[in-house]
Formats: sequence, structure tokens, C-alpha cells
Amino acid sequence: MSLSVFYGWEFGENLGHIGCFLPLARVLRETGHTVHWTVASSTSAARLLDREGFAWLPAPQCPEKPRQGPPLTYADILLRFGYADASDLLGLTVAWRELMKLTGAQVVLADHAPTAQLAARTLDVPTVIFGSGFYVPPRQIPTPNMRPWIPLPPEQLAAIERPALASVNAVMERFGKPPLDGIAQLFDVAEDTLLGFPELDHYAERGPARYWGNLPDAGVGEPAPWPAVPGKRLFAYLRAGCRHHEAALAALHALGQPTVVFFPGAPEALLARFAAPHMAFVRNPLDLARTGKEADAAITYGSLSTTSRFLLAGKPLLLLPGHLEQFLMARRVEQMGAGLLVDPEMPASDLPQKLQQVVFDPFFAGNAQAFARKYAAFPQEVVIGNLVRRIEEICS
Repeated sequence: MSLSVFYGWEFGENLGHIGCFLPLARVLRETGHTVHWTVASSTSAARLLDREGFAWLPAPQCPEKPRQGPPLTYADILLRFGYADASDLLGLTVAWRELMKLTGAQVVLADHAPTAQLAARTLDVPTVIFGSGFYVPPRQIPTPNMRPWIPLPPEQLAAIERPALASVNAVMERFGKPPLDGIAQLFDVAEDTLLGFPELDHYAERGPARYWGNLPDAGVGEPAPWPAVPGKRLFAYLRAGCRHHEAALAALHALGQPTVVFFPGAPEALLARFAAPHMAFVRNPLDLARTGKEADAAITYGSLSTTSRFLLAGKPLLLLPGHLEQFLMARRVEQMGAGLLVDPEMPASDLPQKLQQVVFDPFFAGNAQAFARKYAAFPQEVVIGNLVRRIEEICS
């Protein structure tokens, strides 16, 4: 039976979303199924999907609307992207519905795409959630505090969720569906696929859950051009959204180790300031699986894909998170002793010292290697086969 599989990616940026799903999409196509991509970033799609022979459509999105203070719960995030107003949410939902009807979707794979989940619910199309723990809040009503270091009373959590839930239920009523009791019920789907490992779940207090592990690397990218100088090999994946990216470049430059830096969109003048024989700057994505094996440590911003790739290779990390999702991931790595984080809300004065620790202190490498040993026998390729079978079962 050939299936029409609808992949929906709504929130987030960069290559990690598409790169994570791509290995599964290839096997789905090889198995005879059709994959329809709906993506939050067409430029990312062009970089990875065009060479693979996949086409894509832009995802319906609402520009972020500012709210006072940082997001405190998952519902708080939704309020910033169309869920504060029932009309805005209806517009998004109708657009997702029409894309699903246009492609004849028989199953939806939602990659941080709550509105795609809502649209699929109104169409009675089964949904498989595809992504990290950050995309799937625990089944609590209201959705829990995402910043546990800031105590929040239950009534404040409920007040945050109330307008988002009202918008969702207005859409449900519009399509003749029963109301939800809480935002968490959006995630009651045919299959909740938590990618990653319990040690790296953004919600440390989630409780029992099934983790599918990581998918294999997408297999795209170039070999790292390691400088021909002695020392520890360091890989850095930086973005302008990392507040301390310039301090990180300065620390890497001063450390003098053979370093490869992937910094998409970096100004040439910035890179020229840190040019040196031990510093190699690359413009195109690297083969992370190979780079993880060759490097001794990594400096990155805390995405699940890159972080888990280096931990599975037993390599410690210095993490420069730029937003909440990355910060929560960095905290989990630091809690397991496999790396250190640099707080984006604090000065970067301790960054050089932390880089020295991660690179040269065997404590961090030892904990990263312990993680790698724990999951060394985990057959990542088997995850794809399991997912394909589960998708087919859902649609049978």
C-alpha cells in the first residue's frame, strides 16, 4: 500500500529539522510511499532537498507577536505565534488543512508543528509527532513551567494557557469537533515519537516516556578540512543568534588548536579578524558523523542533532545557547558532566576558561564517552525501520 505522507515543520529554523527527517524520508520513498514536505524555511529546503529530488511547500506561519517577558510555558510560546487570537489561528489552521487536502495526506508527521496537529485533528488524519522533547510538552494541564529556576504558581500557569486554549477550542468548534481540556491534548496523537535520549530531554521531570533514539545522520556534507597543526581537533558550529559567538571565536583563536568553524552567514570581516593557520572556516555543511569521530571536542549552540551527534561519538561540548530550547538542552549536557554552557544572559568573561576545561579536562571527555558507551549498541538504522512500520500500521 502506497501512502501519502505529509511532513509538516512549523516552528524553528536552520538545517536540523529537515536533516533529521531526511533519512526517514528517503526510506519512505524507497518503500513506495510519497513524501510531501511543508517547511518553515524554504532556503534550508533548497540546500538539502533539491539535490534529493524532493519538492516542498512553504508552511503557514504567523509572525511572532511580542509578549512581556520571556516564554514561560509551551502555551506561552503558542500565544506569540497566532494562538492569542482565534481568527489568526483559524487562518493558519485552514491553510494547513488545504495543504493536507491538496496532497491527499493519509498521515501527518509533525515536526514542531502544533497547528499542523490541530489541522489534522479537524480532518481526522492520524498524526505522528516527530521531534525532540521540547516539541512535546508533558501531558499536564496547564502546560508546565519551562523555566523551573523561576517558581510560578499554578494559577499563573493556568492564566497563561487560558487564551491559547480558547483559540484552539474556537477552531475545534468551527469544524464540529469537541473541545480540548488543555493544550496538552493537542499532543494526544496516533504516535508520540520522542527522538533522542532521556538524558537529553528538555523536560527533565517528564516521567515515563518512550524514546526512539536518534536517526542516522542525513549523510550530506563535506569532510572537515582540519588544519595541519598539532593539538586537539576542535569543531565549532556557530550562528549570529549565539550572543557570545565573537567571544567564542576569540577564545578558539587564542587556544591555538586545529579548529574548523562552520558559521553560516558570518560577515567576511568578522572571520578575517580571526584568520590564522590553525583556524579553518567553512561555508558549506560538514559531514557531522565523520566530524564527530575525528574531533576531540565541539563548540556549538545546543541543537539536539549536533549535540547528540558529538555525544554519541564520545566528545564533550561547550554550548552557547541562543534561546530557551537550546538553553534547556545545554543544561542537560552540563548536568550529565559532558560539557559546559555559557549563559547567554551573562558576560562571556568565563568562556575561555570553560573552553579550556572542556578541551583538556578528562572529566568531561570521560562523561561524554560514558554516554557513547551506553548507547554504542543502539542500532540507529533500526529506528527508521521501526518508524516506517509504525506509520504503515497507523494507516492500515
